[in-house]
Amino acid sequence: MSKMVQCCVPCCNNRNDVNKTISLYRFPLDEKEKKRWLKLIRRDKFTPNYNSRVCGWHFPDGKAAGPTRFAWNDGKAFPDHIPTKRKKRMVPASVEDEGTAGPGPNHLDIAPQTPGTSSVVLEIENDMLRKENDQLKRELEKQKQTFSFSQISSHPDKVNYYTGLTDAATVFFLEALLSKFDLQYHFNWNVQIMPLIDQLLLTLMKLRLNCGILDLATRFNCCRATVTNIFTTISSALYDILYVGMMEKWKTTSPRDSRTKHPCQIASNHFPTIGLCLTALKWPSPIQKDWTPRVICTVITKDAPHLKLGVAPNGVITFASDLYGGSTSDKAITADCGVLQQLEPGDMVMAVKGFTIRDILPEGVSLNIPTFLVNGQFTVEEVNHNRLVACARIHVERSIQRLKTFGILTYIPYQHKKHANKILKVCVSLVNLQKPILQEIA
Repeated sequence: MSKMVQCCVPCCNNRNDVNKTISLYRFPLDEKEKKRWLKLIRRDKFTPNYNSRVCGWHFPDGKAAGPTRFAWNDGKAFPDHIPTKRKKRMVPASVEDEGTAGPGPNHLDIAPQTPGTSSVVLEIENDMLRKENDQLKRELEKQKQTFSFSQISSHPDKVNYYTGLTDAATVFFLEALLSKFDLQYHFNWNVQIMPLIDQLLLTLMKLRLNCGILDLATRFNCCRATVTNIFTTISSALYDILYVGMMEKWKTTSPRDSRTKHPCQIASNHFPTIGLCLTALKWPSPIQKDWTPRVICTVITKDAPHLKLGVAPNGVITFASDLYGGSTSDKAITADCGVLQQLEPGDMVMAVKGFTIRDILPEGVSLNIPTFLVNGQFTVEEVNHNRLVACARIHVERSIQRLKTFGILTYIPYQHKKHANKILKVCVSLVNLQKPILQEIA
């Protein structure tokens, strides 16, 4: 029994078990000719094998001319087809080998499909193409609506606006760190619809601009649960990498004998032993029954701590306490937050007025604060002293101003309340990744 073989041309149902008198031709061995056949039958992605056949109805000008008659052209040859000299009709067989034969007494021509049949086929093809076109349009529209880092990576001003970082290289650096980190997603399901670089961008936009969850879900074409899952996971990972992994090491390896440029060089000469500049920040917070209306955070910057690492020395924030209630005093925060353990004998703590912490400082550590007005007018010495203190602290104020540009610190949403300390310290770490405020002296 011969094997059933069907014509591989689209929309052609001729096969040897029905039309036993029709010729079925194998594809030519010559690769160039085989490609020409595939182009003619419109099967570009089709790979013919030994059993693939094209029925004789598609060869009105003989096998040498190739298949030129199809249902979609109503049995006519292609307009650009140049017919060759017409050969004799081939002898029909159940399965025809590579050779050809002349006409025989049992030869039957397969009549072309009727116009009605061709119209139905064309209508089906048009309907399929229309559906495919609509699907491609929807996918294209989806791509246009999805915000991604590739759209802003070549524009440093846009990168800075959306992320708070200097350039795309810094963002890619963070992505490289995250790719090596074992991410444990907050909702116990991995986010696979978005590449890691865009997950990082979403997190940075939340920190920088404090965009709403619905806004981010619309921008990145995902659901709100995905936004919360990404932000909580990536921000926690950045906390472990940047603050715990880096800043904690900086504290224990910071040299204290380094000299750096200062906005007022004379101020550095007058205070050569500055170890810490201490200040307090206050941010508004959502008014809730279990959370005070404002919080106080103690931020410390260390003078010249990272010269051996090539990090900008002055203005780098190296410590941030947890958030405290609004009624907590500066002295209580200083004693509780662990900053005093960073001091060594011979250090000087420089702070603003109100930090009455002299009695809790470690032995050998001095306090330098602006002079209080006592007799209604400052003396010349007091004016000069206050001016030098202000010059020495100016870079601290600039670092704090950078920190305040992270919009999430102005209003930490309720759902992120338990992660508020991590969010704050991630912002502190991101400030340190910006351009240095002061340059290192060569």
